[in-house]
Amino acid sequence: MSFSSLYVGATGVVAHNASMQVVGNNLANVSTTGYKKADTQFGSLMSQQLGTGGSIYETGAFAFSQIGKGVAVSEIRTIFTEGGLETTTTATDLAIEGNGYFGVNNPYDGNTTNGAEYYTRAGAFRFNNEAYLVDPHGYRLQGYVVDRETGELATTISDVQLPYEDEIVDGNLVRTVQSEPRATTSFEMVTNLDHTAADLFGSYSTPFMAMLEAYNANLSNASTPFGDTLPEYSSSITCYDNEGNGHEVTVYFDPIADYTLSNATPGNSYWEYLIAIPAESDGSAAYGTSGAGLVGAGVMVFDGQGQFVNQVAFSLDSTTASSATSPGAWTTASFDEDGLPQFAVTFGSNGGAIGTEHFISYDFGITSATGTWTGGVSNASGLGNNVQNLASIGDPVRDARVTTSYDNPSATLYHIQDGYTSGYLQYVSVDREGFLNGHFTNNQTEQLFQVAVYTFNSQWGLRRSGHTNFVATEASGAAIAGTASTNGRGTIAQNTLEESNVDMAEEFAKMIITQRGYQANTKVITTSDSLLNTLISTKR
Repeated sequence: MSFSSLYVGATGVVAHNASMQVVGNNLANVSTTGYKKADTQFGSLMSQQLGTGGSIYETGAFAFSQIGKGVAVSEIRTIFTEGGLETTTTATDLAIEGNGYFGVNNPYDGNTTNGAEYYTRAGAFRFNNEAYLVDPHGYRLQGYVVDRETGELATTISDVQLPYEDEIVDGNLVRTVQSEPRATTSFEMVTNLDHTAADLFGSYSTPFMAMLEAYNANLSNASTPFGDTLPEYSSSITCYDNEGNGHEVTVYFDPIADYTLSNATPGNSYWEYLIAIPAESDGSAAYGTSGAGLVGAGVMVFDGQGQFVNQVAFSLDSTTASSATSPGAWTTASFDEDGLPQFAVTFGSNGGAIGTEHFISYDFGITSATGTWTGGVSNASGLGNNVQNLASIGDPVRDARVTTSYDNPSATLYHIQDGYTSGYLQYVSVDREGFLNGHFTNNQTEQLFQVAVYTFNSQWGLRRSGHTNFVATEASGAAIAGTASTNGRGTIAQNTLEESNVDMAEEFAKMIITQRGYQANTKVITTSDSLLNTLISTKR
């Protein structure tokens, strides 16, 4: 009897010792980022059948008399409940709100190309000297690279690394991440043109092109190509060439006096406009001529309420650029895919072209649904003073923001363009979908990577691997890679770390219960030992 009871007490001591280790480990990791606590499950051992005379029930079945042989730890379970979230000051501190795991790769074992090896909820990541986003142990976070040209997401997973370039600055090697320049392809300009303004460039024979004919880029000692007589209004916007150099693009506006026109619609008002760049920024054949810098021209039509109702745009053919101040050099402009008129421009510097000729479309508030002109003449030389010679924009569509001609001073209400110069990375951010965004000095934001989020068929089959990491096993199934907010995966929070899910009060309660269980089993051992000693003494 005593030998068996000694064994049973010993199994209890061993099992409760293991349980105390689990409680102790939980408390040791109460402050560990992303730690998942464990829970001990006990199970009884096999029971011994005793021969007690075998009483029989009325049904004829024998009654079994069994005695237990002790206890053992049947399972130590990982509890995957989400821990609390702690706010930090670092954008690359990440937490998953919901299901999923970060994947990290250990570059020190030679496996740097096969995707994640370890999975974790601890998201304390920093960029190392090689621009990899790593955890405190140097393991590299995994994600999908974003093509910076197309914005498309890669189909394969790789280490998250900033696309840096090495530069020599003051004799030192500096790693920089740059945003490449983008040439301007379109601009929008919304103005109010004063309905009461006077025509400053009147002409009875060519009223629609009077400002064009007055333009002279070769005027000496003049700050503008119009000398001392300036158009009624002008507005400028900076556009960019292929190398990111900024060039001022100016739109000049001047009203056309009614008395110089024939067949004008009563109540309508007409404005001539020119689009020009500084003569020194012109890299076309017009450089050095009186028409240097001219790139676009046209006429705007407003109704009696000052609403923008029609527009005709002309562009300069490169073969006639040297005679840009002649109406005959201008033909109706082509349209872009959005139904906006466009002009061709070759930016340059003092006659030297920067890049090649490209098109810039412009929007004053009306687009063409069909990208066509209707009626009128196709060459500005045929306009004369007859309003009926003006082409009309085909199937006009008015924008929410549109140029007007009210009895208010001329002013630019809104303007924007889509080009920019080069820039350097200032800081990064991570959005809820896990996109790592770079913010650059040129006010551009680019998506660089999307963090991968992994799930498993059974996360309870994961095996701990140290450093708060898990590895996949046959019990968990292979990792299923994806992105945040998809297929049940959680979202990602930046400036946030997931805390340990250990509840200290709960662990102390378990500690007390485990201590009592341990003490009770040691009492079984000492009592059994006393009985055994009594038996030996009786023999003596």
